[in-house]
Amino acid sequence: MILQKTEKFTLSRLNNIDLLKDLDEETKKLITQYLNVESEYRYALREMSAKLENLDDYCQRHFDHNPIHHMESRIKTPESILEKMQRREYDMDFKTLRKNVYDIAGIRVICNYINDIYQIINLLCQQRDLSIQVKKDYIVAPKPTGYRSLHIVFDVELYFNNEIKKVPVEIQFRTIAMDMWASLEHELRYKSNNNLSEEEKNNLKNYSDTLYNIDLNMQRIYINNTVGFDGGNRDDD
Repeated sequence: MILQKTEKFTLSRLNNIDLLKDLDEETKKLITQYLNVESEYRYALREMSAKLENLDDYCQRHFDHNPIHHMESRIKTPESILEKMQRREYDMDFKTLRKNVYDIAGIRVICNYINDIYQIINLLCQQRDLSIQVKKDYIVAPKPTGYRSLHIVFDVELYFNNEIKKVPVEIQFRTIAMDMWASLEHELRYKSNNNLSEEEKNNLKNYSDTLYNIDLNMQRIYINNTVGFDGGNRDDD
């Protein structure tokens, strides 16, 4: 399983970012406050990544099956955080950032089969130091574009001396097929300046539906030829 990580961002690099050079004092204060606690998000990301790797090992040991194909993790850069807050017209203060931006720490988990996704989530929900803050299932209800994924934000309990803090980590679960479609669809929209024709958009939606049916059929073959790991409690038949 491959775990891809992003570079650590530090206060010493703050003045070297072109985007931040001309910001007003309020926004600079926001970013400085964030960088002072950025390590909390990094610790939470590390903790959640370890949990996922341990669950994958557990499934391999007990069910002879690795549900996770690979993972990628990242911490949002200050530029990305500012862009999101401006796009959503949030107040540019630290309290608003803490309350409304859930995906500063993010992990993308690519699973082999659809049911693997729900099984991993079920196992995570049994852990006492995790609680669900937000859940959006775009597998059951895909976006109009055809995008499929399951987004879930867990609050991770972290222990600092005698203090317990809950830090959000967003996980995006996809199958290999869903990830392939999402990656190529994103590139196509970017290359076309988000100016795809209606026919092309409809084709992409149809390709997503086709890949979803392939996912279901591959999963059905796997279940029919294996025992043990039941892949959760979802029934797509």
